Amino acid sequence: MKKIILSFIIGLLFVGAAAAQSVPRFQDYSVPVYKGKRAPVTLKSARAAGTFRTRLREGAGKGINFAGRYMLVAWGCGTGCLDAGIIDAKTGTVYFPRELAAFGVWYFSDNPNAEALDFKPNSRLLVLSGWPATEADSDNPKTGLYYYEWMGTRLRLVKYIAKKREEGR
Repeated sequence: MKKIILSFIIGLLFVGAAAAQSVPRFQDYSVPVYKGKRAPVTLKSARAAGTFRTRLREGAGKGINFAGRYMLVAWGCGTGCLDAGIIDAKTGTVYFPRELAAFGVWYFSDNPNAEALDFKPNSRLLVLSGWPATEADSDNPKTGLYYYEWMGTRLRLVKYIAKKREEGR
């Protein structure tokens, strides 16, 4: 009986360890994609929207690419740096999540075509490869893969997987 209980406990530990190592999947955050008319970008909805009006309008023109009804638009801000905004297709409202304001890019993927931001039109999951702007003030930013869920007005960190720069490209 003790062997059975001990085996059961060891099994639970393995299952718990495997769950802790699991990577969030796009299908776990699925949403339907909005098919209605897209609103024009509302530049007055965010303080910096006017500064990036050309990038935002061009990105919005390409259509929904994130979280069911949003257009995620990214542009360079220097070597190893990207900036991004998120536009609501229904309202035209622009969001600039702090994590995406001039974030550090470092590619932690074997895929040579990998992007710094990985996202899908039918999922609220966003994967950032590098370090978010919230780490930028640090002398030694925590690099790796950051998994965020889009909550409609902000990002929520779901999981962080630490990676050393030597592991990336």
